[in-house]
Amino acid sequence: MEGVLGPITELIGAHFFDVTSLIIASAALIYAGLALRVAKEGQVSTEVSELATLRMTAQEKRIQAERSFLSLQSACHDMRSRWRVHHDRHYPIMGNQDFRRNDTLHIAQVENEGRKLLKRLELDMCNIGALNAEVLDNYIQGADEIALKIEQLALQLSPPKPLLA
Repeated sequence: MEGVLGPITELIGAHFFDVTSLIIASAALIYAGLALRVAKEGQVSTEVSELATLRMTAQEKRIQAERSFLSLQSACHDMRSRWRVHHDRHYPIMGNQDFRRNDTLHIAQVENEGRKLLKRLELDMCNIGALNAEVLDNYIQGADEIALKIEQLALQLSPPKPLLA
C-alpha cells in the first residue's frame, strides 16, 4: 500500500501550493460574484428609493402650487370685497354696471391665469408612476416656478383708489 500512496503523496506534496492556491482563488471568485450580485441589488434598491423620494417631492411641490393658488383665490376674493365696498360707498345703486365690471375684470383675469398655470401641473402629474428621475427633476423645477408665478399674480391685483372728497 505504501507503494501506491508514495507517488500520490509526492504528487500532492509537489503541487500542494498550486492546489491550495486554486481552491482559494475559486473561493475568492465565488465570493466576488456574490458581492457583485449584492452590489447590483443595492444599486437597484437605491435607484428605487431615489425615485420614490423624487415622486414624494414632486407631489409636495404640486401641493405647494395648489396652496399658492388658494392664497391667490383668497386675495382675489378680498379684492372683490374691497371693490364691492368701494362701489357701494361711492356709486349710486342703480349706476352703470359696466363700470363695476370693468373695475373688477382684472381680478377674474388674474384668477384664471393662476388656474391655467395650476392646470399645467395636473396634466404632467397623471403619469407620475412611470416618470424617470430626469423627468421628475424637471417637474419639480417646473412646479416651483409655477408656484412662484402664481404667488406673483397676486401682486397684479389693484385695489380701488380712494376718492378725494
